[in-house]
Amino acid sequence: MKYNVLVLGSGGREHAFVWSLNKDLNVDKIYCAPGNGGTEDIAINVKLDINNPIDVLKFVTENKIDLTIVGPEAPLENGIVDHFNKNNQRIFGPTKYAAQLETSKLFARDVLKKCNVNQPKYYVCKDKDDVLKIKNDIGLPFVIKVDGLAGGKGVYVCINENDYIDAIENIFEKNKFGSSADTILIEECLFGEELSVFAVCNGKSFKILNTAQDHKRIFENDKGPNTGGMGAYSPTPLSTENLIDSVKNNIYKPVLEYMESVGHPFTGFLYAGLMLVNNQPYVIEFNARMGDPETQVVLPLLKTSLFDLLYSATQNRLNQIDIEIISKTALTIVLASEGYPGNYKKGQKIDIKDPELLFHAGTINKDGELYVNGGRVINVVGIGSNLKEAKLNAYNDLEKIDFDGKSFRKDIGDKGIAYAQSNLEVE
Repeated sequence: MKYNVLVLGSGGREHAFVWSLNKDLNVDKIYCAPGNGGTEDIAINVKLDINNPIDVLKFVTENKIDLTIVGPEAPLENGIVDHFNKNNQRIFGPTKYAAQLETSKLFARDVLKKCNVNQPKYYVCKDKDDVLKIKNDIGLPFVIKVDGLAGGKGVYVCINENDYIDAIENIFEKNKFGSSADTILIEECLFGEELSVFAVCNGKSFKILNTAQDHKRIFENDKGPNTGGMGAYSPTPLSTENLIDSVKNNIYKPVLEYMESVGHPFTGFLYAGLMLVNNQPYVIEFNARMGDPETQVVLPLLKTSLFDLLYSATQNRLNQIDIEIISKTALTIVLASEGYPGNYKKGQKIDIKDPELLFHAGTINKDGELYVNGGRVINVVGIGSNLKEAKLNAYNDLEKIDFDGKSFRKDIGDKGIAYAQSNLEVE
């Protein structure tokens, strides 16, 4: 039997989903809503308001979709999974309640506290006066986070007074995050090595896909404002068998068991953003979906059928699936449009000269020509036997893509290479 699949979203993550599904012999038709210039080549792009569950469900019913995969976080917060479940339609993603592990940072912190999971100390604030009081009580440095969704941009690491003033100005004076900032968290500023772990979950069952390292800042050496992500690599040299065992037993297992115990089992991707402090993993954040651009390096290394994995999870038989990972390294560089993450240019023609592997993000196809249609435009992926080789392959392929105002970081992977090298020297 062949299956029809609908992917919700329009970024590089969704193109990676479509690319992976397109390789699967069990998959017949692939739809992507709304998709982009890249998904259009291997799927059927559909104009749907993915934040309107009624419209999406109508399409699913009319087109005999066997599995819907939710890419971004907003449809999850809008309760699309709940709506599908009520109507007996198969969808991969957490319910509105369970998705609060991402959509409310306070909810996630409270769950982690109940589960005795390592995390930063945190304080809850309702307004600017509350924030100032905590600042006077504990002093800098600390991290300020808006509670709700903010497109990866509602986090301010306040090392000095200028950082603090910038955070206060954006959150309170410019009201940059609207109702997402009705509650503010002040968190202890941890120092260590960062990594992300990705898992497919179904109630208490889960399978680890791989680890990755994201690069959030717009400029080299992690300078400048946060973005949706400027590059990533997988796996990270930080990842060891002992670390993964610790993450499984001390983070995923207690959190998933807790969610099930309160009557809201978590089915979907669960992404744990971690900080290693004295070799102990601390949870910096959860995402209730795959990361972007991390998906673009995790999926090319997944040998197991993505469709089988997700479909099995929706059938409560995830434990029957074995995860196979290709023993290589993948690295992606995000090509952004000039001005991103602020006001950026759109409409530039894109010239592509056949790179090995890429995923479109902010692109649109008009009359057979490709144009810039977003801040993060294209993800170039290099694969190699190690991180250094993957980086070389990615940056070589980057030269095969051109558009006016193309910008990118030149140091993606450097920290991982340095870490791996230092460990070799120690050994």
